[in-house]
Amino acid sequence: MPHNLKNIVTRTISGAVFVAVIVGSILLGAYACAAMMIACIAVAMIEYYNIVAKDCGYPYKFVGLFIGVSLFASGFFFARDIVSAHVFIVFIPLVLLLFISGLYSTKPHSFRSIAYTVSGVAYIALPFTLFTGIMFPPVASNPDRLYMPDILLGFFILLWANDTFAYLTGMLFGRHRLFERISPKKSWEGFFGGLIFTAALSFLIAQWLPILPFYHWLAIAAIIVVFGVYGDLVESLLKRNMNIKDSGAFLPGHGGILDRFDSALFAAPMVFFYLEVVCI
Repeated sequence: MPHNLKNIVTRTISGAVFVAVIVGSILLGAYACAAMMIACIAVAMIEYYNIVAKDCGYPYKFVGLFIGVSLFASGFFFARDIVSAHVFIVFIPLVLLLFISGLYSTKPHSFRSIAYTVSGVAYIALPFTLFTGIMFPPVASNPDRLYMPDILLGFFILLWANDTFAYLTGMLFGRHRLFERISPKKSWEGFFGGLIFTAALSFLIAQWLPILPFYHWLAIAAIIVVFGVYGDLVESLLKRNMNIKDSGAFLPGHGGILDRFDSALFAAPMVFFYLEVVCI
């Protein structure tokens, strides 16, 4: 089998498995979805800490993981109060203890290690925690904020559609660079191609998942397109600064989990805020 064809087959199979796991976990229920999210948090944070270790020696990897998973768990179990202080009952004391522990560390650059440890929580675990606000959406049809997979499922479908159509449109018609200094391959044609196709898909999503009217799905699609691009560019900046191609090799042909969730890390918090402010 030619090398390029083998890469395409590998990429297709691993991508299909990844999508099946995400969608299957969402449909299986709240705890299956939470388990999938925690696994993604753990792998993505390990990838991030392995990347930044080149710059700071070693971040406090397992402390960061513990804080990140604790933050998500508090968001999951206090989903009805996710914007209140309940979410930070565990988070704030652990972060303060992390800074205090730096006083007793004999490692060189210990404060830089602390900073990278906290940045991993802020960059990865906090956005994943805000996914719980999408899992238990504050919409009129869900006054008790029970688990409803509809919006989360629609979110990922729109996210993947934007990634796919932006790539295809950019590959076919891309001429004008979107942010050449950070990502030379991204184009304005790809951006608008993704926007048009994702906006059109939001109409179909509204018919299939009528938990929200079309104009809300359209707004969510626009948020995903705009902030998804920023999430992608920020991870590209990280990889460029650290001189690496992929965040990891967890998904053959695709890179790491962080590579697959880079867009979601910026899009999910903004969709969460939209649901909390506009749809509540």
